[in-house]
Amino acid sequence: MNHLELYIEKKDLQKIRECEDVYLKSAVLVRILFKDRKDSARQPYLGHLKRVSDKMTTLEGKIAGLLHDLVEDIPYITFNDLLDIGIPENIVEVLRLVTKEKINRKLTRQERLICYGKEIDKIINSGNDLAIELKIADITDNYNLERLALCSPELQDWYEEKYPPQMKKLFQARKVNRCA
Repeated sequence: MNHLELYIEKKDLQKIRECEDVYLKSAVLVRILFKDRKDSARQPYLGHLKRVSDKMTTLEGKIAGLLHDLVEDIPYITFNDLLDIGIPENIVEVLRLVTKEKINRKLTRQERLICYGKEIDKIINSGNDLAIELKIADITDNYNLERLALCSPELQDWYEEKYPPQMKKLFQARKVNRCA
């Protein structure tokens, strides 16, 4: 069973599966799955997905930008579900790299920062330029000052501690990869 059937009628999922335009397929999918969801700034989640997609420089990147939070944020959806509907393996691999592992909520703030740093290191160490570009686009949107102003002060503080050091590592890795 494809777990997308939990959210999308079989006949509609079949239409998505048959669509040859992978960007359109991805846009329809996230429109259905995220239509009522809000992001951490209490804004429509679709806006975040679209902005991240728009920051990407290739078609594969734009597709990955749309789908980057799907497995992480929609219960039961797997990477195999995406492969089953025709999302190419190279894009699913990028999604695997940038999708955060579920973390134990009982971890201290410092432990969560360490876990996040390890996730960023995993992306960098993969050498996958598209995954690095996607993570930069994602963090850049999450850390946008206008968007931050809409978040709670606690979340603003968390983002301020979490994102700047990781962005520095990602930009350095992108520069190194371009020179190699």
